[in-house]
Amino acid sequence: MLHVRTGHEEKDFTCYIEKALSILAKEEYAVFLDMFDSSRVSNDGLILALRYLNEDGPIMKIDDPTKVKCSGQWINIVKYNDGSGYYMDYDLTTNGELNDLTLQVEFKKQGVDYSVSLEDLHTM
Repeated sequence: MLHVRTGHEEKDFTCYIEKALSILAKEEYAVFLDMFDSSRVSNDGLILALRYLNEDGPIMKIDDPTKVKCSGQWINIVKYNDGSGYYMDYDLTTNGELNDLTLQVEFKKQGVDYSVSLEDLHTM
């Protein structure tokens, strides 16, 4: 569960995901997945996505967004109309450039906190 400041949801969600991505950048896949309350992506599925679905391909190195910024990076956060939470698309980078991978996360309201669900990691 994630506690966020009222009125700062988008900033707090982005900071949380960037913290998770800094773990992914260290190739600590299980620790990265543990950052989420639920995940539709398994450890093997995560690695396969980082290989662009080519089981024999190299694993794509992901930048730590707390250290590397990309001017063309797209982070889209949408609030659900019913007030139940938010959805995020977060473009990933490698060597400061977009790499065609997008992380999709859902933040669902649970009382005063939010559950964080990893919905997908795929190419756009």
